[in-house]
Amino acid sequence: MFPFKVLDRYVLKSTVKPFLGALAVTTMILLLDRVFDLMDLVIKKGVPLDVVGLVLAYSLPFILSMTIPMSVFVGSLVAFGRMAQDHEFLAMLSSGISLNRAIASVVLAAVLITLFLFWFNDRVVPESNYRLKNLILDIYSKRPTAQIRQGTFTKVGPFWIYVGKKDDRTSHIEDVVIQQLTNTGTQTIIAKDGSMFIDTARRLNFVLHRGELHEYDRRAMDYRRVSFTEYRLQIPLNDELIRKQRKWRSDREKSVGMLLKEWREVRRRWEETERKDRGLRRRMNSLMVEVHKKFSMPIASIIFVFLAAYIGFLMRRGGFGPAFGVSFFVFIIYYVLLISGEDLGKRGIVPPEIGMWWADVFYAFATALIYKLWVRA
Repeated sequence: MFPFKVLDRYVLKSTVKPFLGALAVTTMILLLDRVFDLMDLVIKKGVPLDVVGLVLAYSLPFILSMTIPMSVFVGSLVAFGRMAQDHEFLAMLSSGISLNRAIASVVLAAVLITLFLFWFNDRVVPESNYRLKNLILDIYSKRPTAQIRQGTFTKVGPFWIYVGKKDDRTSHIEDVVIQQLTNTGTQTIIAKDGSMFIDTARRLNFVLHRGELHEYDRRAMDYRRVSFTEYRLQIPLNDELIRKQRKWRSDREKSVGMLLKEWREVRRRWEETERKDRGLRRRMNSLMVEVHKKFSMPIASIIFVFLAAYIGFLMRRGGFGPAFGVSFFVFIIYYVLLISGEDLGKRGIVPPEIGMWWADVFYAFATALIYKLWVRA
């Protein structure tokens, strides 16, 4: 038994560094888009660095929930490919040690990672997503121009606001269009430039220069145009709506217990309506999709260890280059199946459990087929 214990430690140790390296690389790749947004917050919107650091910290758990299973595959493929290249697997097989026995310690580590991810996806990820949303609401509340993007219309209360160019530090805006739709007609304000700020009464104030006010009354069939050198507009901010947003949690901000509790409540309402409400049925499907997603992705870590071992044994090449090349296609197929299953599950075309597990079933079947046709042969 002692040689096997030494073997287990050796194989496991061989995968640790590649796993950590792959985790760092894949996490940084997925963080790049977030990093660009964070730099925009610092440079253009003047958000303090400590707040930006919190945005990054709260974004990290969701990314790790995806990159950890990916890194298990990449790290295992690097290690097992190198061992096959150096004929270490061949030496083990010659000694009567099967390939599955040789990777037993890594499989055990993958099981522990899976159990950790069950807890991580259920407790840490929903809470970090919830705190991230509230932090973004704080940023938008204190800096209104952070919410209003240039070159696109943004809805604030009953107004649609378009800004061609803006300075987030000074709140200076240019090429402004503000439109309000009412039951009787429309009011459109066009201005060359201006500024915006929030006063002590929690109102969004616009001070606009060199523009025109266009009003159309549909009932009276009356049209009015007024030119101005300065025009002031106040829009009351709906703090009640913001408070509701703070309390409300999306599905990705809920634990399994929260999701199942809501599912039971929605199911009760669905049964009381004699099962005719498609909206309630779709909501039930969405909730169950999120529940199964918290378990299906961690389980993939165990499947990926076996798949990496068999591919590495056949490929007989180590290094991150070949590993990332193979991993790219593996992950593309996995996430296409995952996303399509999620969509079909929410729409009720397939049961939610089938939609969220068929990616794992596909790779489990593919792994078993590779072992039967090429590895064991």
